[in-house]
Amino acid sequence: MRRFDRAAIAQGRHLISELFCALRSNSQRLRRLCGSIAPASIMVLLAVEALADDAPNARLADDIALTKATMSLLAAKDFAAVRNGLDPAIGQISDDTLRQMSDVIGASVPTSIETIWATETHELRTGDGNSRILLEYGLAGRWVVVDVVVKTNGASKRFPRLFLTANALPLSELNAFHLFGKGPVQYLFLAGWIAAIVLTGWAITIAFRRHSGWRRWALIVVMPLGLTPTVAVNWNTAQLWVLEAISNPAGSVIPIFSLRYPMALFATTETRAPYLYISAPLIALGYLIWQRRWSRTRSADWSEA
Repeated sequence: MRRFDRAAIAQGRHLISELFCALRSNSQRLRRLCGSIAPASIMVLLAVEALADDAPNARLADDIALTKATMSLLAAKDFAAVRNGLDPAIGQISDDTLRQMSDVIGASVPTSIETIWATETHELRTGDGNSRILLEYGLAGRWVVVDVVVKTNGASKRFPRLFLTANALPLSELNAFHLFGKGPVQYLFLAGWIAAIVLTGWAITIAFRRHSGWRRWALIVVMPLGLTPTVAVNWNTAQLWVLEAISNPAGSVIPIFSLRYPMALFATTETRAPYLYISAPLIALGYLIWQRRWSRTRSADWSEA
């Protein structure tokens, strides 16, 4: 019986050693396989990303070049060529209207042409879609903003939108941020914007002091999360709007729930006008309310004791 046990034990040890050897050799093969697959997969991902980035950039570059060429035709008063590039949906534009637009752009050579805004939405399969472009022409003592939409349909490119605006200053100066000289709408919104930031900072400070471990860092991360639709105000014009609003022929649809991280920040419009936006930090507000009630309950228990 002992001989059988020893033989079984020896056979088991032999099987285990063979199993470990097999696993070791397979792990080395898996490492070599992963080592060869990983660089190839990374190269494929980078190539796909590069192709995805180059396609929109190429389309935008072509549409920007088309816009500049059309402005040159307009400045040269080649109204037939300009009219040929307009989308039929906007109707027939008279020569008087085109002449007025030509006078805005002028016949002088611009000192500078700056791309203020350029974005595009096209289908990946067909390439059809629209490009929104804003150019600023620096002329003698004035600046002209060219606001166009280039519609691509197959090999055809048309302008369903073409507006010119003359300014006495460039947009960088015209829409620069100035704290003073604003109306009550801007200052009331600024007060709420600062209050939301202070409230969130206070909640983060309390969570950092009263918690430890993963709870502390989890609370700190989620505190700046806004959970309501984001209200924004144009700092120069006092215009209010909701960032998540979806426009349709029947009007605008505003969602009840939305995510915004961080909940309060600032940005600029396509014409470089600064705006502030706020989404209510409900997690930070709820945490402060809960902490206040918990402190009161704890103080009451201590007083009774």
